[in-house]
Amino acid sequence: MELEFKNVCKSYRSKQALTDFSVILQEGVHALLGPNGAGKSTLMNILAGLLKQTSGGVTLDGADTDKMGAAFREILGFMPQELGFYKSFSAVETLEYYAALRDVKDSKKRIDELLTLVNLQEDKKRKVGGYSGGMKRRLGIALALLNDPKILILDEPTAGLDPKERMRFRNVISQVGFGRIVILATHIVSDVESISDDCLLLKEGRLIDKGSPDELCAKVEGKVWDIPMTEQQAESYLLTHSCANIIKREGGVFVHTVSDEKPDKNASHAKAGLEDVYMNYFGEVTENA
Repeated sequence: MELEFKNVCKSYRSKQALTDFSVILQEGVHALLGPNGAGKSTLMNILAGLLKQTSGGVTLDGADTDKMGAAFREILGFMPQELGFYKSFSAVETLEYYAALRDVKDSKKRIDELLTLVNLQEDKKRKVGGYSGGMKRRLGIALALLNDPKILILDEPTAGLDPKERMRFRNVISQVGFGRIVILATHIVSDVESISDDCLLLKEGRLIDKGSPDELCAKVEGKVWDIPMTEQQAESYLLTHSCANIIKREGGVFVHTVSDEKPDKNASHAKAGLEDVYMNYFGEVTENA
C-alpha cells in the first residue's frame, strides 16, 4: 500500500498554508512534526476530504483519492483535533451510532474489542458528557478505528492529556500501527519518538526534512550541548535563548541546548534526541509529556 502526496498546495486569501508538499508513505507510523500553524491540520483535513487543496493531489496505489470518493472513505479513519460527541450518549451508544452510519459488520464484537483496547470497558455505559479529556481522546481513537481502516489519521491526539494518558496512547498506537498507514500530527516530540517509523518535519507549510528518528538525530549530532550553571543563571539564559531547556541531575543544573558552535567554555557535548532535532529545525522547545 502506497499513499502519495503530489505537490499539494493550499492557499487562503492572506496565507499560504501548504506549499508543494510531496511525500510517499507506506505502511507504518508516520509522525508529522511541526509547531502550531505549520500546516499539519490543513494537510490532515485535505487527506480526510474535509478541505480541497488549491493544487496538487493525493493518490493511493496510483488512484486519485478524490475520484475514489466513498471507496477511499471506507478505508479511512480520522480523529480530528477537536472532538465532538453527543454528551447524552454513552461510549457504547456513540460507537453503535457511528457503526450503523458506517455499516460496520459484526459491530457488537468490534465495539467490544475497541473498548477493551482503549481501556473504556468499565466506563462504557457512562455518559460521554461526564468523561475526562483523556477518556474522550481514547473514545476518539476507538471511533477512528471502528471501520478497521487501512489509513488512520490522528490530528494532535494527545493535546491536553496528562503523562499517564500519553503513555496509554503510545501503547495503543504501537498495537494498531501494523498493517496500516498511520499519520500522526503533533508538536509533542515525546509522543512519537519511540513509536514512529519516520518523521516528517513541516515548517510554514513546507516539508523541510524527513527520516527515521535515528536518521534525524544523526544530523544534529555534535550540535547538542549541556552547560553547567546555577539555577538562577539557567533561568536568565532561557530568557534570551528559546532553543534551550533546563535539566536537573544529581550533578547539578544544566542548560541543554542546540548550537552549531560551542555556546559556553564549560559546555560539553550531549547525546542528540528527537527533541534536539525539533529545537534545531524550529528554534523552540517542544511541549513535553
